[in-house]
Amino acid sequence: MAAKTLDHIGMVVRDIHQTASRIKSILGFSIAQSEDYSQGLLSIAFIPLGSGLNGPKLELLQPNRPGSSAWDFLQSQGEGVEHVAFLVDDVDQELGVLQGQVPLLDHHSKRGAGHMNIAFLGRDAIPGLFTELVAPVRIGGGRP
Repeated sequence: MAAKTLDHIGMVVRDIHQTASRIKSILGFSIAQSEDYSQGLLSIAFIPLGSGLNGPKLELLQPNRPGSSAWDFLQSQGEGVEHVAFLVDDVDQELGVLQGQVPLLDHHSKRGAGHMNIAFLGRDAIPGLFTELVAPVRIGGGRP
């Protein structure tokens, strides 16, 4: 596999605005982008960690109802880091490389938040690190 860099750390929270306010008051980082995901299943906010949205970010995930792994995580673990995402050139190509080598949760990429294609490795692929692969959605002639 050829990960390029850390893209984001996904944190499940009960209230995006409350958590973002705490992060701003303690660390000085602010939300740069937010969206509702999957018809309101999740509210998601991205907080750049110094390099804008192209650099590492915190992704705040607020589950709004049952039906997501973030909801399940919140119910069983409470608030906290749920996953770590790494930027790759092509999610489906990387899944093909990893097929049969490690457990995969997703065998094909899907559209995720922040204009990204995403896929998750199986929870046991890297013990203790639930891993997501992300790549910018390609538009037209292959440009992000």
